[in-house]
Amino acid sequence: MRVYKFYPAKWGCEALTKRRLKVSPIDELNDPFEYLSLDLGDKDVRAWAKELRRIVSQENGIISFSKSWKQPLMWAHYADSHKGIAIGFDVPDHLLFKIDYVKNRIKPHADVDHSQSAMEHLVHKLLRTKHKEWSYEDEYRLVRPLENCLREDEKFFSAFNDKTRIQEVILGARYQSSQLEELESDLKSVGVKFRTARAEFKGFRMTTQRSNDLQRRL
Repeated sequence: MRVYKFYPAKWGCEALTKRRLKVSPIDELNDPFEYLSLDLGDKDVRAWAKELRRIVSQENGIISFSKSWKQPLMWAHYADSHKGIAIGFDVPDHLLFKIDYVKNRIKPHADVDHSQSAMEHLVHKLLRTKHKEWSYEDEYRLVRPLENCLREDEKFFSAFNDKTRIQEVILGARYQSSQLEELESDLKSVGVKFRTARAEFKGFRMTTQRSNDLQRRL
């Protein structure tokens, strides 16, 4: 599946230069409701959910992708108001899980305490549920065990590989050249495609800039 990662220009160029993706520990993700989409009105349920989140957060990190690069809010929120870049990767479908967006918090089935399958189903659902207001992200996730990641100070990274194969780079509509022509040439030499984004003329999405005079350089 082709999926996209959005970056401000500085961090996107660093990712391309070092050929790596940042892996975010779950407790550092930008939504405080991550893995807490359960109805937490009951104190015991609240304690259980927070403990589950703590355990999962210690062991795993997330690489978040979007299914499309054409959503203007993604450029605005994650790519420095269209001054950044989006990198397209091909990732095997079976490694990705799609986020489900819901209106209300999850209420567990009554037999969850007595059924192993019900508990497994609940945990699985918690891992992939967010509130509907995040639906513009059209998010797919790749889970990486932190112990298998590259560590640099307190940050974790995963190298580009055959599971995250870079295919294209889209430069934002307001991108300013970082004068990395050698890097661009190097990436093109291994088949990476480059394009520049622009706003649609008739709709409210981003699209490919066709004018050669308005193409931007990495």
